[in-house]
Amino acid sequence: MHRHASVLILSQFLSRMTIADLWDQTVSAFLLSPSQFLATSTSENFLAELLHELRNDKANDQLKILLVSVLLEHPTILCPSSSVGEETALELLSVFSHTPQKSIILKSNVMLAITNVIICTTCLANHTKMAENWLDLLFQMIQDTNDYRCGLSQQPLRATACECLREMETCSPGLLSQKLEALYLLKQQETTVLHQSYCMLYTLGLKNAIRILTSQKDVTDLEFKSILGGNEGFVWKSNQLRLTLLPINMMVQVPRLPPGLDCKELKSIMSSLLEESYLQTPISQSALLRELVEIVAMVPGLSPTLFKSQLLRLFGTADVSLMHATLFMKDTFTDSLFSAEDENFLLKRLVGTAQHPLLRVPEKLFYMECILHFPENRPISSSGEESLPVLVTPRLAVSLHPTVFNDSATMLCRLNLLCLVHLEADEGEADKGISYLFEHIMALLKIIDNDGSREVVVTSFRALFIFLMHFSGMEELSEKVISYYNYQKVQSKIQTQTKI
Repeated sequence: MHRHASVLILSQFLSRMTIADLWDQTVSAFLLSPSQFLATSTSENFLAELLHELRNDKANDQLKILLVSVLLEHPTILCPSSSVGEETALELLSVFSHTPQKSIILKSNVMLAITNVIICTTCLANHTKMAENWLDLLFQMIQDTNDYRCGLSQQPLRATACECLREMETCSPGLLSQKLEALYLLKQQETTVLHQSYCMLYTLGLKNAIRILTSQKDVTDLEFKSILGGNEGFVWKSNQLRLTLLPINMMVQVPRLPPGLDCKELKSIMSSLLEESYLQTPISQSALLRELVEIVAMVPGLSPTLFKSQLLRLFGTADVSLMHATLFMKDTFTDSLFSAEDENFLLKRLVGTAQHPLLRVPEKLFYMECILHFPENRPISSSGEESLPVLVTPRLAVSLHPTVFNDSATMLCRLNLLCLVHLEADEGEADKGISYLFEHIMALLKIIDNDGSREVVVTSFRALFIFLMHFSGMEELSEKVISYYNYQKVQSKIQTQTKI
């Protein structure tokens, strides 16, 4: 009787569950552990069911977005081969075509899923018909500049199309290298908020085209200008360029074009991109600046002074991504762009920002790391080992001394930096600094004696380790710490015996 009642309750519960609820549980189970989920099914069956539900006109947009997320997260599990990937992309394209215009979010997600499947299942690398058709469709979508044809409501789809093209160009560098003139004209025509998306797409294509050109032995002015004026089809030939970020640092040689090329047109384009950059969001500006820095590094005819007009604005930024781009620029061009005064000002700016009361802890730690690894114009050591920048003196870093009121991460980071500072300081300044740091360590140990929390105990011993790691050669400091511990043990025994 009891068992019959339980079965009845379960059946009533299942009857109240909608199709959306069942799919929600299914997708959650798959995303939690794809291998465990497919132990009771096959990827082929699950993919077929998923695509069937996507074609269901009765299913709402929210459910379809959930289903598409599976192909965004694990495309290669459901599409193990290029042929399956192409068939899946065709099915998704059909879904995209039959989705109403008002379902903008769903259409954007389907676009991303198609691009993801095409890239991850090597349809793009193998130059399949589906990949070619999808690229043509994306390019047609971005040609509707200022939403003249489709209207403002379809603007998010153009933004997504730009992102899809950027992703495909990133994964297949040079794909858009013969479309640069068309992309530049589209960028110039676009006056809406999507101008930044067109800028990013054009700049990536330009950088990759120049990078490919550096692999050629003899590059003429005509070949160089043909890159900037390309308005042909997509470049499907395979190339070995797989990384979008150049290995730019002092230890690696950057691929460069031969000197003597006529760079007037490219210089004009670069200046235009820089002048417009302040209109973009900080993250987009940061990405754009990095691409432009890499272009200047590859073209001998372009001078780093192109960025000079941007330095004042960048020095005053409160955005982490823009400061990172500034330091990347500093590391790449050193004294070709940054004077000694610029270098001093930037370092002081970092010291001040690292202790700003309105910043969150992760941001403060970022600025501390920037100080520790500050790219100097003329570094003393080039061995690649961690060493303190010469400009970071005890006087400059005096405001960064750790205190017991700092949070654990900030205090340990400051302690590590100040230990390095006082190791390199003159004898008089070093003695004062080391004494302060030692007193700080002893203060932490006393807090432990007064029943500090677990976090305080862990932080104190980490601080002690950092201090002794740097000053292990000073035996008197180690002996003082050991004496303190021995004294505390004796005091603890006396207190225990007194209680007994």
